[in-house]
Amino acid sequence: MTKKVALFVENGSEELELIAPLDILRRANIQVDLISANNEEYITSSHDVKIIVDKKINDIDNILDYDAIVIPGGMPGSTLLRDNDKIIKFYQEMYNAGKLVAAICAAPIVLSKAGILEDKEVTSYPGFDKEINCKTYDKEKAVIADKNVITAQGPAVAILFGYEIVNYLLQDDTAQNISDGMLVPVLKNNL
Repeated sequence: MTKKVALFVENGSEELELIAPLDILRRANIQVDLISANNEEYITSSHDVKIIVDKKINDIDNILDYDAIVIPGGMPGSTLLRDNDKIIKFYQEMYNAGKLVAAICAAPIVLSKAGILEDKEVTSYPGFDKEINCKTYDKEKAVIADKNVITAQGPAVAILFGYEIVNYLLQDDTAQNISDGMLVPVLKNNL
């Protein structure tokens, strides 16, 4: 059965952090719904790119129809998502049902507000650790998976964030195959 991911965005969401995972998940044949948390037809990203969404938050009857919930960072997108009670409720429902919850950059502040990081190892964009209540904060790792929670640092690691989500959902070599096809080994050899 095809896996389904709810990817919520808001005005001020960071483009790379929403497009890179979206692209990788779709390459993996995972159904991704790009959903506006503000219930609009499109969002304006942190660098003024208008992005048309697939659905609006009010279209979501049951968040548990999804296998994962994902949000990008960026400002003020992360704070708008954090202050959205429906997003917090969706994160709590998904986490409590044992489904994947993921956030990158500043967005782990949303997971923290939802109260789901207290016993987790996490990372985020530098400086946001002050707003995150967690067991262990690691500023060195690009992406951290701790049970059904995935967090990542920021734009440069958005591709790795996408691969980690694919690995979690499919548990096979799909992410590695996509990585090879996207020439990540070439990138690695040139850094």
